[in-house]
Amino acid sequence: SSGINAEYGAQGVHWIDVSVQTRLMGARNAKVYKLNEQVALESGAEFISEFFLYSLGAGLLLWEYTRSSNKEEAKEAARKVELEGLRTDIDVLKRAALDTEFTVDRQAAEIRGLERQLGVLHTKLDKLKNSGSGGGD
Repeated sequence: SSGINAEYGAQGVHWIDVSVQTRLMGARNAKVYKLNEQVALESGAEFISEFFLYSLGAGLLLWEYTRSSNKEEAKEAARKVELEGLRTDIDVLKRAALDTEFTVDRQAAEIRGLERQLGVLHTKLDKLKNSGSGGGD
């Protein structure tokens, strides 16, 4: 019973194979002759082995593609995290630069105020020197 099923399966594969090949060559409605039992079984075994190998190859390609895609997605996610970190660092540096600029402006104003006070003190000192030297001679 299993030999009959295998033969029918092999005959079906043979019929599909011949039909596809004749259509690819441009022929239509070509008659497909049955194979004898031994040739049908050999053809079926060859088909099964080729199907297995092609399926295995396709499976490996799909697995490699999926693995590669996952790896690329992980790299992209890491790049996004790194980019976000760099943006945060830039924002921190901008705030620090603004704080530094504010501090420099404040200190420059304090220096100008101190220079004015120093100028006033020099003027007072000159007046004291002039008043002291003019009155003592």
